[in-house]
Amino acid sequence: MNATPYLEVQGPLDWAQFVDNGWDVRPVVYRQGRAAPYPVDAALRAAAAAAREATAGGTVCRFVLDDRQLRQPGGWLPRADDGDFARYAQRVLREAGTRAGYALIVNEFHRHDADIFEAGRRFFRGLWAHVGLPASGAITTLFHGNYERTPVGVHKDRFSTFVFVLQGRKRMRFWPERPWQDAVATRVDYAQHLDASFAIEIGPGDLLYWPSTYYHVGETVGAEVATSVNVGVPHDGHAVLYALDAIERAAEACDADETGPAADALGMEDAGRPAGVVQALERARDLTSAQALRSAATAGYLSLSTGGGFMPPPPAMPLAALDDRAQLRLADPAYPLLWSHDGASGAVLCGAAGHVRRVERFDPVAAAWLRRFDGGAAIAVDALLAPFEERPVGTTSMPRDEARALLQWLVSTRALACVSAV
Repeated sequence: MNATPYLEVQGPLDWAQFVDNGWDVRPVVYRQGRAAPYPVDAALRAAAAAAREATAGGTVCRFVLDDRQLRQPGGWLPRADDGDFARYAQRVLREAGTRAGYALIVNEFHRHDADIFEAGRRFFRGLWAHVGLPASGAITTLFHGNYERTPVGVHKDRFSTFVFVLQGRKRMRFWPERPWQDAVATRVDYAQHLDASFAIEIGPGDLLYWPSTYYHVGETVGAEVATSVNVGVPHDGHAVLYALDAIERAAEACDADETGPAADALGMEDAGRPAGVVQALERARDLTSAQALRSAATAGYLSLSTGGGFMPPPPAMPLAALDDRAQLRLADPAYPLLWSHDGASGAVLCGAAGHVRRVERFDPVAAAWLRRFDGGAAIAVDALLAPFEERPVGTTSMPRDEARALLQWLVSTRALACVSAV
């Protein structure tokens, strides 16, 4: 076998050593002997939330039964009342037959539960410190089932991958190069290529990484049901930023001179066009203006930075009234509140735990007010609102009611935590 060997490390992960010896080089497995960063109970909660979205018409869940993907999985998906993945598996196999093979795949896994989102932010901040944030956000996927092999078969991803096993055991099989000559991207039947592969078996407490260049397939060990979370780190996301920069420069030129390719493409004359076409073109012009592109790029940066490399974030909690005696602090001091000016109107885009909101009348007093949280201390709501007590209505300064509304939103995003109320 000519496969590139993998690195096996006994003990905890050291990000600096990993970046030097494994990142973009070869597969690495850490036998850590500690629980995965993703809580199993939160994983089921996230899967059940994704299932509810899928039942309502979403596409985040896939369910494969005996190598056949069900278009309407419905009752095959997990529910909160399953309690845990073991009981969910029992329910599936009771209904499908104990010899059935099944796979549950949940995409954008981190956005379905706040604890899953936070676990990813905490764990990967060490990697981002060495290699930088992935410009298009990390990709999270839950895999669960007793399937013989990954439903898509042997394939290669656009991103490097980390795998955390929550329950059961998995075997990942690798090829440093595509093992077949046909012009196809994946192959389900790969028995004839086993000699060119190598396999790594992992269980709870282990962490496996492989670069984006490796072809691979996941296999279960025996008939055991396994649950794992994959986190993919895109490597070509920076190209998006370069493209946005080029588009913005072109849009600025078109704003100055309404001629040229962009103006021709969008059509500066709407006379005689159907109303729907005119509205669509007006929307396209708005979206391709220099300011719209700046706002979109800024919002993306704020979401990515405060989301710790993961976006979109879980939905915000419902807004709730704040007791003036309650004390607020940053939920995680590693992720302070961020903001950036948006146009010349005095407004800013404010980023908090992956969420972004446009805030009008954001003056230096408001900026200093939010910076008070950077120290990590808890601050009473009435003390936070005191600088806005005497603000006259109708000025460019932030009035008290808007300051309170901003605090409520920051709590709803989970960026601020309410720690006490006397």
